Amino acid sequence: PPPPGNNAAVELSPFVVTTSKKDSGYYVANTLAGSRLNTNIGDLASSITVVTRQQMLDTASTEMNDVFLYEANTEGTKNYTSFSFNAGAPLDNTALAPETANRVRGLGSVDLSRNYYPSVNRLPFDVYNTESVEINRGPNSLLFGLGSPAGIVNQSTAIANTQRESSNLSFRFGSNDDARASFRVNQPLLKDRLGLFIGGLYSSAGFARKPSLDISRRAYMAINASITPSTSIRANFESYHNSNRRPNNVTPRDMVTPWRNA
Repeated sequence: PPPPGNNAAVELSPFVVTTSKKDSGYYVANTLAGSRLNTNIGDLASSITVVTRQQMLDTASTEMNDVFLYEANTEGTKNYTSFSFNAGAPLDNTALAPETANRVRGLGSVDLSRNYYPSVNRLPFDVYNTESVEINRGPNSLLFGLGSPAGIVNQSTAIANTQRESSNLSFRFGSNDDARASFRVNQPLLKDRLGLFIGGLYSSAGFARKPSLDISRRAYMAINASITPSTSIRANFESYHNSNRRPNNVTPRDMVTPWRNA
């Protein structure tokens, strides 16, 4: 028979990842990316990398292609040119949709998710409202069923803090008229009960070839309401507008001569 002891049930929160005492700087101990359960990354067989917001800021990474430049077995527009052929003509995927012009494990573009809900691949994530990014390489039907064999990249967005007030304003300028401005504000409305987070972004990418442009305007809002000590309601909303006329990334090809010869 089992030895006598305390038989009281131990209540866990397997569907929520909370900050661990071991989390520091670029290191994160647990993730939901392996099985949707709060699991130590070292106990998962999948190749998973968690990129923290602090790491993105220190490497000047603003979106997925910047992150892929520094991670293993990942390629984005900074070190890979994605193109295909349509009726013999090269199709510049990098200029058409840089959000999907990536390759992981040498296979193809990854699927995107937001807070572990499937997202639109053409909607890029940005550091202005991101807390962490999880790169799950390879197929993982346990998360979303049928998906890309290259993997899944999940964005964990900012959550309103009901206890601490904070604000941040940042500007960045680069070559070829590259400019970027963003802000983040967190305000507890009812201490320990209700919190509001808002963020905004204006980004204008710079290109050597004119008159190329890529301008994004984004706004984000999140609400966190603690109904009871064990129950909370969270909601978020984001507005995204993009105007672009990006430069070509593939060399020109003569399609007139073969047509005349035919």
